[in-house]
Amino acid sequence: MIIRYATALIISILFLVPFPLIETQATTMPKPPEQSREELYHDMFLTLLSKDINKAVADYYSDYLTISPMVHGYMVDVISAEREGGYRSFGFTVTLEVTPVVGPHLSVGKERIVYDIGPGGGKLLEYKHLETHELPNNWKHILKNISP
Repeated sequence: MIIRYATALIISILFLVPFPLIETQATTMPKPPEQSREELYHDMFLTLLSKDINKAVADYYSDYLTISPMVHGYMVDVISAEREGGYRSFGFTVTLEVTPVVGPHLSVGKERIVYDIGPGGGKLLEYKHLETHELPNNWKHILKNISP
């Protein structure tokens, strides 16, 4: 009888307490505090990558839109950033989620982009389209007519 109660108690605890070792979704890294040195470095980093981010987005959407969407720095979430060679190495893998927009900031989708960043610059490792957002009727003229 005691074993039955102990088992029920353990199962209840497992359902009530979040188990931190199991992660089912990527979560964004916390945003740096406003006006902090971390925010300054974060924004500088995204500014340095912005040309590469916008090129990757333009390349993807060139098959679907007649104009290239843009990604603004505040529409980028850093999902993860890791050093590849351990402490004080200068090779990084960075995963970003971006929301490209057209016109008056109309989002066209959501993308996940992975870069390898090293002393020689950044290299696109992966581009994955996550979501397509529908454009309002007065912007549908930029959609390309794609037939299979």
